[in-house]
Amino acid sequence: MKKLLIIASIFMLMITFFADFAMAGGTSEGFMRIGRFWYTAGYDGAEGFSSQCGWPGGRFADHHWDSWNVKKFGSVAGVKNWEAPNGKTYSYWTSGAHRTHDYEYKPYWKEQTNLMQVLPVDMIIYQRWEQPNVFVNDKNIIADGGDDFLKAHKNTEVDPNLITERAIKSIWRYTMGAELVEWLYGYSTPVHQDYVLKDFTITNNGKVYGHEPFDPEQWPHPEWKHILEGQKLQDFWWESNVQARVSNMGDAFSFGSRDAVGEFFTPLAAEGNNVPMFLFYDGDHVGDGVKDWGDPSQDDRWVELLSPAYLALGTLYADKSASDHTNDPTEPHSTSVVEERYNDLGKTYLTMQAQYDAIFQAGSYWPLETPASEINPSIQRPCAYQCYGPYNLNFNDSIHIIQVMAANGISQKLCQKYGVLAKQANFTGPIMDEIEALVKTGRDSLIKTIKAANWNVNGDKGGKGKYDVPDAPRPPANFWVASDGARIKLTWSDESRDDKDFDTGVKDFAGYRVYRAIGRNDSLYHLVYDGTNNLYYDEDVTTGFQYFYYLVAYDDGTQNWENPGVSLESGRFYCWTGWAPTGVSPASAPITTKSGMENIRVVPNPYSPAGKTYPGVVDQIVFTGLPPECTITIFTTNGDFVHKIEHTDGSGTEKWNLRTEFNQYVVSDVYIYTVKSDLGEFLDKFIIIR
Repeated sequence: MKKLLIIASIFMLMITFFADFAMAGGTSEGFMRIGRFWYTAGYDGAEGFSSQCGWPGGRFADHHWDSWNVKKFGSVAGVKNWEAPNGKTYSYWTSGAHRTHDYEYKPYWKEQTNLMQVLPVDMIIYQRWEQPNVFVNDKNIIADGGDDFLKAHKNTEVDPNLITERAIKSIWRYTMGAELVEWLYGYSTPVHQDYVLKDFTITNNGKVYGHEPFDPEQWPHPEWKHILEGQKLQDFWWESNVQARVSNMGDAFSFGSRDAVGEFFTPLAAEGNNVPMFLFYDGDHVGDGVKDWGDPSQDDRWVELLSPAYLALGTLYADKSASDHTNDPTEPHSTSVVEERYNDLGKTYLTMQAQYDAIFQAGSYWPLETPASEINPSIQRPCAYQCYGPYNLNFNDSIHIIQVMAANGISQKLCQKYGVLAKQANFTGPIMDEIEALVKTGRDSLIKTIKAANWNVNGDKGGKGKYDVPDAPRPPANFWVASDGARIKLTWSDESRDDKDFDTGVKDFAGYRVYRAIGRNDSLYHLVYDGTNNLYYDEDVTTGFQYFYYLVAYDDGTQNWENPGVSLESGRFYCWTGWAPTGVSPASAPITTKSGMENIRVVPNPYSPAGKTYPGVVDQIVFTGLPPECTITIFTTNGDFVHKIEHTDGSGTEKWNLRTEFNQYVVSDVYIYTVKSDLGEFLDKFIIIR
């Protein structure tokens, strides 16, 4: 086996914050972003295109919220000897979607020979409480998606009896009349924050149209049946697939070296469960050298290991048959790993029989603990198939399957620490072996996460049902953060104080905690407040710096029936100012006298990017000691106009991003600036060094 060097990418994180919540492939998306493992769900089974999962959550890269650890999911169903709505019998019929170029979103069944088709029906996001409002300098940034939150979550419904804090229900139909209902469950508490559970129920209801209610106006042939009542689905198979993309920074660091490792393993073997699960992680492509580490000249503050995660998708439960709803430990009945497009049906045109035979290889299992590239060197972008069946489904029969999608690895703090150490060693020497051993511990962390998920589904929980885990107090409904002169004021509503534990009905609130990061919304956060008040003034702040915060409520641990006495915090991403592209900066008090204008300054002066004055901001100077309202005009020493700033916010500070009136970066030079206000006029200079 080739040497596995999971740290194949060190990179300078670019400080560009643009949220991208585009709809993929014409279907809606729903976001499970309450724990450390983020998941994007879609109601067609081919969830996302290049932006599916991210670990750890809350990282921002390449104009996307941490969405790079999985490129795409998909599913395909197949059946034999099936009578279609047009009355014809087909020896083989397949249906599904895997984010291809050529599958269709028709609202009804159509006759076809080789294209993929799926029938999306609906998607609803449920939450126990209304999504908290987060206000940054009086602007409601609408947590969990910035200004796009309402659009992306337009179907959100509140259910105070929901078994988890958030769940996403998706419905789609395969064109042989099988309807799939998926419930996606996520968690924010520490033991369970690194996985989601995918609960599938597949029913032979005969419906071969999408969207409810049925619209006869869209049905092209009145003589065709739109419900195939009474028909049996014979030799029915269902598969789910996932394509690995192991870096949280995108293609350049995941596919750029074509070194994603995919294999099957048995993480629950120690518990007597030998069900194989697909494991994927980053490898080291021989010959890539330093280019895999990004630009060694970049600022050490933002250099870190970008591919620390081990990820897995696997089975926790599968029905033995449509009449025997007990767990079949031999499911899935086939597993395989192929190159990305090998079975990407709709792109690679195959007959229905060829599709059925290529995917549902009964009794064919991928060798355990064997990377795909060792068996087939052409596999550079591994895509894994896990197939369940064959089942025989009478009309209205159902089968039930539960999967876990999990991730874990070394912490962001360690990624930053060892990224800098690797760079300082020029990516050579003993530190590289030390880092490799450290990153490999992520595999053990992943196994612990899968075991926690298995306990949640199959374990003895003292009478608690599936999907139920101990809960922290609910988060506050409103969180306000704003500059307050030279300090930053944080306040919040107090719903958490009277919240009763979801399982026991006992009040166990103990307090609030506030965590803060400097410079970047996805940087490291540190505790700055712990108490029972709902007001905090952060006075340890500096003008010109950006500050980001998240607020949690925590309990006293008395109602934690899984780990008695262990206190639980509410999820960090509910009340988080990091959803906004910019943080909060303190402002100095304005001057009020003409003589005070002599104290106007530029910080830093001289400016140099190497000075690292403002964390997280690439180009910035700050004018301090200003009147509450004034006009700042900047010129070159030759008298050429550069930029004009109207300062109107009433504070004594104003930032400038070192760009001209035409949005061009200024060059190294000495610059003259004037400040004009009702108090008088001030003239001075500053220096830019590139």
